[in-house]
Amino acid sequence: MKLARVSSIDVEELACHILEVDYDEIDTSVINEKLYEEFGCDLDQFTHIIQRLLPMVDVGASPLTKKRYKGFSDTEKGMWFVKMEIGDVA
Repeated sequence: MKLARVSSIDVEELACHILEVDYDEIDTSVINEKLYEEFGCDLDQFTHIIQRLLPMVDVGASPLTKKRYKGFSDTEKGMWFVKMEIGDVA
């Protein structure tokens, strides 16, 4: 499995955004506490999840429906795991 290299600051800022807390007003202990309350994981576990998911982020279009999608895919197998529509192909 391919792992993305991520900055700890970027991961902390993402966690704060998801948790709706101000990054500039808290420290990592608060982030850890909030992550555990919301998702049952700590910052290290959250980082590992991000490292595994980032290489799977994809954007693509259906040739049949002309709809664009973003989500998580396996490009080698040509399959989507989870996706959401983001609009029509221009």
